[in-house]
Amino acid sequence: MKMFVVFDDKKFTNPIKYTFDLILNFLGVEFEIFPYSEFPANFDLSQSLLLSYGNKRLEVKAYSHIHIYQSNLFSNIYNTPESMPKLPLKRWKDLPVIYLGNGDLRDLVMKNGNLIETNIDIIASSFFMLSRYEEILVEARDLHDRFPASESIAYKEGFLTRPIVNEYMELLWEWINGLNMGFKRKKLWDGKDFAVCLTHDVDKVKSSEIKNIGSCLKQGKLKKAISRTFYSLPIFLGIKPDSLWSFDYIIETERKYGLTSSFYFMAGGKAEFDITNNYSIDEIKITNLIKKLNNRGHEVGFHGSFDTYNNYNLFESEKGKLDKVVPNKQYGGRQHYLRWKTPYTWRIYEKAGMLYDATLSYADHEGFRCGICLPYKPYDVLEDRVLDVWELPLTAMEDTICRYRGLSPEEAWESFKELINIISKHHGVFVLLWHNSFLDEFDLREWRELYEKLMEYIGSKNVFCQNGRSIVNKQV
Repeated sequence: MKMFVVFDDKKFTNPIKYTFDLILNFLGVEFEIFPYSEFPANFDLSQSLLLSYGNKRLEVKAYSHIHIYQSNLFSNIYNTPESMPKLPLKRWKDLPVIYLGNGDLRDLVMKNGNLIETNIDIIASSFFMLSRYEEILVEARDLHDRFPASESIAYKEGFLTRPIVNEYMELLWEWINGLNMGFKRKKLWDGKDFAVCLTHDVDKVKSSEIKNIGSCLKQGKLKKAISRTFYSLPIFLGIKPDSLWSFDYIIETERKYGLTSSFYFMAGGKAEFDITNNYSIDEIKITNLIKKLNNRGHEVGFHGSFDTYNNYNLFESEKGKLDKVVPNKQYGGRQHYLRWKTPYTWRIYEKAGMLYDATLSYADHEGFRCGICLPYKPYDVLEDRVLDVWELPLTAMEDTICRYRGLSPEEAWESFKELINIISKHHGVFVLLWHNSFLDEFDLREWRELYEKLMEYIGSKNVFCQNGRSIVNKQV
């Protein structure tokens, strides 16, 4: 069984083909794709499915035909403010439609026998999310030069915690499958329900116990200062590790539930206000830790410092230092403070030879910034090309939940479970960031307990859990 995909706008061949390729390859449908003008008129479509995309429906006889009417995104307004989606968005059975097609239809989806016509432009809508199109056109940034969740269409329209591109894929598959032509969908993750990628940004490894005690005294919390002193005494005496040196705990907790993870290390400088990065990548304690993690099957990757998100030379310099101590130099990474500039940071990752990036969630809200819960190769709108680097979109960071959003551990638990259940439904990847420094037994005991509860919950699922490198390599 074969599918033929045709589209009628050669000027935008690259982004249109990119989006069809991505969606249909994830579905596992065999297909050939042509512009209208190059589609052979003598093709035998008596046993084939024709999937067409354009302002007008291709008038050919096919056994089954799905036509997606094109919106105005891929037109002379492309990459201008005028091309942004018009709010509020239309809905199809609660599915937000980012871009509406221009077909003369009574409803968003019309079915007549084996012909399906739709004004849900899933190609433009998916491309908008995957390329982070809005981040190029919308200038709003927070104090760390980050595009805030509150400025995104997904947040404004209430679907940031829904992987909308996966939902568009499901809709297309519903149409394809409903035509009863025998197409089979690809199974992901060796038949497991979904995948999990646990990650840890190693911002700092040393606490300041004296400063912590002093802070308690300064706040007039004498009882807490005394408790902190007794807690810190074994650390001062070298009897137990620093409260931020939680690596053995992480390794053993994850091993207990059959899990593995990725650790992203810093190898360079820091911003003047930044209190993190209080270690050197080549100090013996760190190099021994890296060897240990590598030997246990964890990935050791790169955590670019505060200013590397738009500075290739700095990024490359820091990466070079990490390469000197990392056994496996095929790795991914994440940007400090989740700082990001679309598409320039992707270009830096590509040029530096990184396998993947795992930055793209919002610091101020968990969810699906790219609209997808699967690893994918992003598109550079400004250079009109697919980038040769993978994006493994971050789903949630503990700091987002606790500090930015101010949720309690109980509320965080419900949020994590909901995200995992959504991703399981779409056979995607749940990417979690939990800092090694967010497991302090004294100040963060409830969050440490939540972390272990979450590991137990993940371990109880039918889940493919590997480090970021292994998950991305499943797609290569």
